[in-house]
Amino acid sequence: MDCAACAVGIQAMLRKQAGVATARVSYDTKEAVVQFDATKTSPENLIAAIDRTGFKAEPSAPKEKP
Repeated sequence: MDCAACAVGIQAMLRKQAGVATARVSYDTKEAVVQFDATKTSPENLIAAIDRTGFKAEPSAPKEKP
């Protein structure tokens, strides 16, 4: 990401994807945290959506909720 506005745009796009409950994108950490319904989308679909915007994404290990 080149700027904070890029993060905001990616976040807004992710929130519009089918099955996405929440999405937070951080310019500072270059990370997105997305909660989604696995019956409606997948990490691969979300990564492809980000890639279509011209940015590159790759999955990280899921984090456990406290």
